[in-house]
Amino acid sequence: MSNIFNKIENLGGVKYLNIEDLESLQDEGLSFVKKIMGNIPESEIIEFTSKFGNSRFIKDVFAKSVNKLGFLQSGKIEIGTIFGWGQSRKSIESIINQYCSTDQIIVKFFPIFDGYPGDIIYYSLEKNSFGKIYYWHHGSDIEEKDIFIASTLDEFIDTFFIDDENDINEKPLSNEELEQINAKRKKVGLSPIDKFKNII
Repeated sequence: MSNIFNKIENLGGVKYLNIEDLESLQDEGLSFVKKIMGNIPESEIIEFTSKFGNSRFIKDVFAKSVNKLGFLQSGKIEIGTIFGWGQSRKSIESIINQYCSTDQIIVKFFPIFDGYPGDIIYYSLEKNSFGKIYYWHHGSDIEEKDIFIASTLDEFIDTFFIDDENDINEKPLSNEELEQINAKRKKVGLSPIDKFKNII
């Protein structure tokens, strides 16, 4: 697990979206996952979720795609929110409630990250693929299988890199721009953004 912690530190760290004590919510969250999915992830995943859940990388972080993904022209996977325990819109419980259905994610899964908007990167809780990391694309057909992206979380995080080009070119928003953007986001039910467009 220390390898994962070091890698996240080397990527510039994370910014927490709220200050809830994730470890105190862990038991309740795991009970929910067990009830819905019939299984829970390995202790490494639980520790990762309790340490980094409900956060986003401070810099623009992407993963290298080992498989060619038709919907990804760039060949890189955007890493969004790291899902955590609790009842927020980006909590593990909320993501399972929203996406576990016969017309979305039809396998037993444990959500770990947001991918591109509307997409989920998850840890498989299925018996024959337990522990493997998959990408679910919101635009895929039900008949299409979710995309295998790594054998373990550690292996997946080893492919993470910073997109320096985006970080260098992005300028902070003015207070006026920030106020206008956040007013529009509030109208459609989205959370406010920070001084930079890529930090929510």
